[in-house]
Amino acid sequence: MRFKQRFSVLAAGSAVILGIAAATPASAAGMSAESVHRGSVGCFNYSWGDGSATYTIYYHNTCNVKSAIAGTTSALFNNKWCANVAADGKGHTVVYNKPMTFSSAKGGHC
Repeated sequence: MRFKQRFSVLAAGSAVILGIAAATPASAAGMSAESVHRGSVGCFNYSWGDGSATYTIYYHNTCNVKSAIAGTTSALFNNKWCANVAADGKGHTVVYNKPMTFSSAKGGHC
């Protein structure tokens, strides 16, 4: 009788642990949707998401001329990034620190 009681307690405890583990990915997925940032500047629409080690910035040039999108990150040194984008072009860039500012310039010169 003791073996059955121990086994049922162990099985119930395992079910609780598995239930918690199964709930974790659902709550993590909800958090990632909140960490996407969107905006527009000049000819560009852009978005980026909070990352653990890097940040990927996606951009779309909505003008009919070549333009440049540029920005700064939260780094103390080497904090600038820039991309020349064709008319109606899309692209992405990876930075290693949180994006802070965005700017746009027609003519596409970084």
